[in-house]
Amino acid sequence: MATSDSRQARPQPISRRRLLRLAAGASVAAVSASRPANAADTTAVTPAHLRAQTAPGAQNSVVIIQTGEAATLDWQMHCDKNAHEIDRQIFDTLLRRNLNTLRLEGNLAESWRLIDDTTWEFKLRRGIRFHNGESFDGEAVKFSIERMLNPKQGAPGRSSIAAIDHVDVIDPFTVHVVTRKAFPLLPVRMSPGQCGTIGIVPPKYVAQAGDAGFAAKPVGTGPYRLVEWVKDDHVTLEANKDYHRGAPAIDRLVFRPVPELATRVAALLSGEADLVSDIPPDQVGKIKTSNVARVEVSTRGGFVIMVKITNYLMPGPWEDVRVRRAINYAIDMDTIIKTVLEGYGQVLGVPLEREAFGFDPNIKWYGYDPEQATALLRQAGYGGGFEMTLHAPDHRYMNDVEVMQAIASMLGRVGIKAKVQVWEQSIYTTKWSKRELLPAYMVAWGGGGLFDGDLLVNSLDSHSALAIFKNEGLDTLLEDAQQTTDPQKRKDLYWKAQGLIYQEAPIIKAYQQAHIFGVSRRLNWHPAIDNMLFLYDARLR
Repeated sequence: MATSDSRQARPQPISRRRLLRLAAGASVAAVSASRPANAADTTAVTPAHLRAQTAPGAQNSVVIIQTGEAATLDWQMHCDKNAHEIDRQIFDTLLRRNLNTLRLEGNLAESWRLIDDTTWEFKLRRGIRFHNGESFDGEAVKFSIERMLNPKQGAPGRSSIAAIDHVDVIDPFTVHVVTRKAFPLLPVRMSPGQCGTIGIVPPKYVAQAGDAGFAAKPVGTGPYRLVEWVKDDHVTLEANKDYHRGAPAIDRLVFRPVPELATRVAALLSGEADLVSDIPPDQVGKIKTSNVARVEVSTRGGFVIMVKITNYLMPGPWEDVRVRRAINYAIDMDTIIKTVLEGYGQVLGVPLEREAFGFDPNIKWYGYDPEQATALLRQAGYGGGFEMTLHAPDHRYMNDVEVMQAIASMLGRVGIKAKVQVWEQSIYTTKWSKRELLPAYMVAWGGGGLFDGDLLVNSLDSHSALAIFKNEGLDTLLEDAQQTTDPQKRKDLYWKAQGLIYQEAPIIKAYQQAHIFGVSRRLNWHPAIDNMLFLYDARLR
């Protein structure tokens, strides 16, 4: 099994002071309306639109502040955290996770079973309607699954369910999902998660509104229905009083995109917001001592964050595996976690959460060794260095720009001149879906309750809509694992895949961040899995 080189003389970690000084000098280009400072000034003036519209106490409502604008609210057509925070309240899935035990249980489906190796049967709940009055039935399930499978649809999570062949509607409340080969993870794909999970959509309304209309005015069966979406200002949802699990306790949810860190924290501490995600570590103490809000930290199933590197979409030094390994040796990720993230994370290397089935603990990713990095660059013919661009979102993940600045600075120490290109979040998600963030970009894959090596499919299988790396051997291992029901054989395939990932170094060493939420004291809500917001169970004190 591949492990990192062991050397008697190990390089010393970069000090916090030196790291921050290096990061400050990194080359950064920003494409955004404004740039937040590293530390929030919570005395910042809250914008009028936050003060004027739907105060938290009005109409039994809750205000959620997001880091950016959703690009679409069509569950099946994005891998966008900001959009998922909203559409998880609007849509439902056949199954769901029990947020206490994490076991799968029925949701829109009341039961499910495996009939044979390639046929799953789902019995559907009766009497459920979409928000527009359209009936939920087997035809809606068939349409939703086959819409996502359609290559012309371009759903980014399609590769995660590509093993499904078709859906047979046996009767209005019984469906058979037929796969090409054994697909043991199919029930998981029918529960809420990130990319590659199937939200159920209304076929008649989608046909009437079209994809663009549906993306702007979605209709689901979930606990909340869309009232209005004013771009760059707010999304308002109201409780679905006919929800099949019972009406939510909170009548109204208002989601607001606020890219500026200072404004987000100020809104929470002034009582103008109830829930703020992606709180940076340096604001934790301020919130804890505020007497108006508290901090909630989620460490289970958190985002796995990596910087992907292409090996075929853009010509350059990064096509050489020695260069990709050198890039990894140049990065002291342990120090970045300790300093830039203030300890709210852990280094993984391979982009797979430690809790996941199939995670190989024997692989030790490339350690921090700038001498080895320099030697590999010389061997590859780049002893004089080269230039490259690292693409980052504008504070989509915890201190993401600062992490990229630190990475760029460390690369500079071995002769690689890296420019950090920062993009506003909605632009960023559009560009990554078009594979325009080259040669390297930061992205996160949340397990979203999957806890399985299948997480590697969306991130690194070349057939994934967001992949920028191609290796046929890796594709074969991951796709074979998707179709293997024997647990030990699946585990062996995942271990082989991780060994190949180590050898090919298609990413800069991955890390898993904790998720920090700021929560008003009047809101009774706790995170359960990953950074996923499920607000059905939330209550006001």
